[in-house]
Amino acid sequence: MHALILLLCLLALPASATTLVVAMEDANNKPFEYIDENTELTGFHVEVMRAVAQRLGWNLDFKRFPWKRTLRALERGEVQAVSYIASSAEREAYARFHPGNLLHVSRMALFIKRSRADEIRFEPPLEAMAGRWRIAVPGGYLMSDELMDMLARGVPIEQPTVNQSQLFIMLVSGRFDIVLGFSNALILGQADAPGLAQQVQRLEQTILPGKRMYLAFSRQAPAELAERFAEAYRQFRQQPEYLALAERFEIGEMLPQPQEFP
Repeated sequence: MHALILLLCLLALPASATTLVVAMEDANNKPFEYIDENTELTGFHVEVMRAVAQRLGWNLDFKRFPWKRTLRALERGEVQAVSYIASSAEREAYARFHPGNLLHVSRMALFIKRSRADEIRFEPPLEAMAGRWRIAVPGGYLMSDELMDMLARGVPIEQPTVNQSQLFIMLVSGRFDIVLGFSNALILGQADAPGLAQQVQRLEQTILPGKRMYLAFSRQAPAELAERFAEAYRQFRQQPEYLALAERFEIGEMLPQPQEFP
């Protein structure tokens, strides 16, 4: 009898909710992942993950580390997932990049000084333009496979060790003719260099393929986590709240298009 009563009590208890531990870079990756003026973690990725987790009945535990520490935690299974991460052969060995867990596409653009708009025009291919103009990209930014291939082949594109805002300042000073950046780089650069948009503009018709950024799951975590998240995420993308988040955080051209999902 006592055993039966104990069993009934256990069955009456609510099932413990899944807690998804997600690591991300401890950096200002606005508008995707950052600390706002109220010292709260927010951003497009963060709010999307919260909305999907709520649909699943999951709890979320965000961890913010330096980037290399973030990757180690994913590889060792210390966290179940990492956000804002691009796929590579090396990372595929320890992470699951489910195609349905694509968060955004970091599309690339070219930027010039406004005063040179009549002089510098987009004349593909980019490799040919690099032979005519002084072009630069911030060192260490993996913006696209096409760009990485050109750099590996020695195409003359400089990579100064600066951030995007500093590279824009070098463009304005005349150090470079063209700089590459993510399509929203000018909007974000205004925070570090007010008035930048009055001096710099995006070169027309230069939205180039970029890197796909995922919520990747550790291969040491149950495979079903990635599958369940992808399905709930698919359902959420069909709701008006998804586009509302994209508008709120000004994701624009970096929002994945329906054909970019499976």
